Amino acid sequence: SVLDTTDVVYIARQETTSIMRINITVGTRFPAYATSMGRVLLAGLSDAELEAYFAQADLTEVTDYTMTDPSWLRSEISKIRAQGFAVITEELEVGLASVAVPIRNRAGKTVAAMNTSIAVTQHTPEDLTELLPALQAAADEVSNAL
Repeated sequence: SVLDTTDVVYIARQETTSIMRINITVGTRFPAYATSMGRVLLAGLSDAELEAYFAQADLTEVTDYTMTDPSWLRSEISKIRAQGFAVITEELEVGLASVAVPIRNRAGKTVAAMNTSIAVTQHTPEDLTELLPALQAAADEVSNAL
């Protein structure tokens, strides 16, 4: 996905054959603050760009678990900048957890994000960390191709 004002927009999608399938197609938009890819993309912004984002964003709950407090989100984005990935649990869709990593251009600027998701009924959010190395390797491949 890429960041478009306050939303993430899917520019590519690979479906799996798992039991839990979410209807997301190229062009689908979600509020950036409520998605793992969005938070990775927000972490790639400069401080001034991030403040402009918060000035525009309508931070409303998507689910009962959506974090909407600007101070908490700023802290989480700072953590994501340091660790290089984002994890969310049930903030966009109840029953869904996801992990995202940045895709960077040659200059090292985050230009897109890639994620993978799991059903929390079958896995724990900690299982996402087991998927992180493969996800990072895939994002590195795309980054190197840019």
